[in-house]
Amino acid sequence: MKAGERIHVQACKTDGTVYRSWHATIESVDADSIVTISPANQPVFDIVRKQYFTKHVLRSYYWHDKYYNLIEVFEPSGELLEIYINVASPPEFNNGELSFKDHELDVSKYPPKPAELVDEDEFTEAIIKYHYSKEFQEKMYAAAREALELAENWKARSFPQFP
Repeated sequence: MKAGERIHVQACKTDGTVYRSWHATIESVDADSIVTISPANQPVFDIVRKQYFTKHVLRSYYWHDKYYNLIEVFEPSGELLEIYINVASPPEFNNGELSFKDHELDVSKYPPKPAELVDEDEFTEAIIKYHYSKEFQEKMYAAAREALELAENWKARSFPQFP
């Protein structure tokens, strides 16, 4: 994988079921992470809504050793709207495809408001459905606490430039 390459991204449930997928362009790759960008008005395939088109420009950060990924959400005019963090498995890469398992907890920050933990109700449902152990639950809440701090201190890059 290299900068400028277009890849397929899949967000999966813990059991591996793909619930959302889209295409993105790699903005940068290094030993620790991969960063992708997606323009507005791009198709997203969703298990519930089938297909919809994005309204915002996205820059997504996937770290190889973190249990979360971060999305900078921009208005098409260039203003930063939100920092959104999915508590999720580190990404996996297979045949030009990036996938991760979403564990339902999320962090949202609409600057200048403080970051907040969201979707705890979905995490509670996932605990039951996927039989999350106490240790796994604690690990995901630790990742969420780290994500809250990250969102609070995050300095977004400038509006993405597309190749």
